[in-house]
Amino acid sequence: MLRPSLFWASILVSANFLYADPSVLPGVVLEIRGKASNSIDYRLERRVALRVDKNEPSSAFVDAGPFEAFWSGVILLEKRERINFAFEGFGKASLILDGEKILEMEGEDLSTVESERLRLNGGEHPFELRYSSAASGLARFRLFWKGRDFDQESIPPKSLAHFSTGKSAELLEKSSFLRQGRFLTVSRGCLRCHLPDEPFNKKTAMPELLAMGPSLTGVGSRLNQAWMEKWILDPQSMRHTARMPKMVHNPIEASHLAAFLSTLKNENIQKKGVHGDSITGGVLFADLGCISCHILNENDDVDESGRISLFGVGHKYLPGNLAAFLLEPDKHYPWIRMPNFRLSREEAANLAAFLQKLDSAALAITAPKGDAAKGKLLASSLGCVTCHELPCENKLTAASFQSLSALTGAGCLGESSNGPQYSFSKEERTSIAIFLKESGDSLVRNSPPEFANRQFEELRCAACHERDGQESLWGSFSREVSSLKAKGAEISDDLSNPVHVHAANRPPPDLSFAGEKLRENWLADFLGGKEAEKPRPWMKARMPSFGIRANTFASGLSGSCGVLSKIEDNPKQDNEKYLEQVGGKIVNTLCVTCHGVGDKKPTAVFEGQGVNLILSRSRMRYDHYMRWMMNPYRIIPNTIMPRFADEEGRTGLIDLLQGNAHRQFGSVWHYLGGISN
Repeated sequence: MLRPSLFWASILVSANFLYADPSVLPGVVLEIRGKASNSIDYRLERRVALRVDKNEPSSAFVDAGPFEAFWSGVILLEKRERINFAFEGFGKASLILDGEKILEMEGEDLSTVESERLRLNGGEHPFELRYSSAASGLARFRLFWKGRDFDQESIPPKSLAHFSTGKSAELLEKSSFLRQGRFLTVSRGCLRCHLPDEPFNKKTAMPELLAMGPSLTGVGSRLNQAWMEKWILDPQSMRHTARMPKMVHNPIEASHLAAFLSTLKNENIQKKGVHGDSITGGVLFADLGCISCHILNENDDVDESGRISLFGVGHKYLPGNLAAFLLEPDKHYPWIRMPNFRLSREEAANLAAFLQKLDSAALAITAPKGDAAKGKLLASSLGCVTCHELPCENKLTAASFQSLSALTGAGCLGESSNGPQYSFSKEERTSIAIFLKESGDSLVRNSPPEFANRQFEELRCAACHERDGQESLWGSFSREVSSLKAKGAEISDDLSNPVHVHAANRPPPDLSFAGEKLRENWLADFLGGKEAEKPRPWMKARMPSFGIRANTFASGLSGSCGVLSKIEDNPKQDNEKYLEQVGGKIVNTLCVTCHGVGDKKPTAVFEGQGVNLILSRSRMRYDHYMRWMMNPYRIIPNTIMPRFADEEGRTGLIDLLQGNAHRQFGSVWHYLGGISN
């Protein structure tokens, strides 16, 4: 059995299903066929939705232009339901459920009709959704359902699955194998040495192609020479997840290279630092959830969760430089997976003090002292400058990228390579070889939703966040750092601050609906660290930033949900002045109990505080806001947000807008928009 795509590797193992049927797996199979060519692709998607913007391909493996998309799988129902289905977007679409066509629509607006109400039993309902893009290749589509006890909504991922066997499963497996080879080829820097015959277009190519390794300019002022020597000799021996290959074959060469790198000084580096407190740093380590991605003991065996050991990390950095790294992890390596938590200097110093106290034998230079001049010549001959910023020439000659398609396990893919040595498994070597032979041209195409899928796994978003019913790793590993926190102080803090009392206020937010919930421009700024206001200031955890990835990541998240990238700020309504008065009355009577409104603090928080409503208004999409207000339990079952609307769509405020919940919630949105402006 081949390994599934990187994005789904963990989800396939531990997803929370409505039914524990081994014949179905999470996600639906999406088949995409280019109309102008014979290109076909299969991939897993969490939703029946897509968006393809101008100059974007529908898939990295399909030529840009008009295309057809086919989603296939099963809809899972817990109980008997009466359901209407509907579309949104443009193009042409038809839905076949349980072998019968139940809805078909074509045009610029697919939302004008809905299916008849269907009586569906609980269990699995096979479906196929066929969609054709516009002739230009532009596309947008979403599949909705509506029941007797819930309003129209996109079908949630937990209610979608696909069959684990059959032709589509086999084709999906092959495509997943190609995707694995594609990702490994790029992430291991193959194209840094093996240049393409023609340079890739940086605006349209796979974004990770632009990723360089860490800059080594001034590295001699940052890193311990003994650590660099040991790392160069065998990166995987120090970190099992290391992507840098073994470039040298004996300790003497490693010694020469480390000696050369240690001469690269930065005279402007700040010498003075803040003195840190290790105990406070340990508490911060626990509060930030660092344990979700790191372990504190020496891990000779590979950690099954993929966490990286911080044992002995203090010996990597010269004095003061670990704190400097924690302040700006991406300063010398924009594509680093370590995010920026925007720590204060004091926080960085405390955290560094804690990490430096982790027990480890002191590193020492084990080979004769290296020769820096020989190290520089060696760096030139090995082509180190192809991946790293370095003051030396590149004297490495390597075959072109296109010529690699003829390789059959030779060169770097060989287990006994005379050049760079990678710790690939047999399966990984095979996936790279097949990718190079069959799909190397896919590197010129960037599909933002596929980028978002890769980055969700690369950046370990599931380590801190729940999604689609799959619990985060944070809770599983929190016991490992429980001793770092003074339990008495924590209890005292909870009693004095009611915001912390309810369990729903503790963990980072669920990401099941992030792409369709948040405005794309706000999300891009938030992921990029440009939003200064923290949505949940009561949480000790904080959302870090991911700089260089932010814009495409945000575009991919919203695109995979089929929502518009840019939206009108406020739907027009009649009697706006009256609506503003009604919305103001509702907000200032009910909502302010738990929510702040701009500078105004909540008046009587009981179980837990909510997000400031002005911030909510500026970051949320209107349709998701309305869905949340009508029934928050459909989105987050354990939320402490009360449901104000009954199943008839009415609230207890019968003297306002005849108790019509939609109109009342719309007036709140209108009122908050006026305050925001």
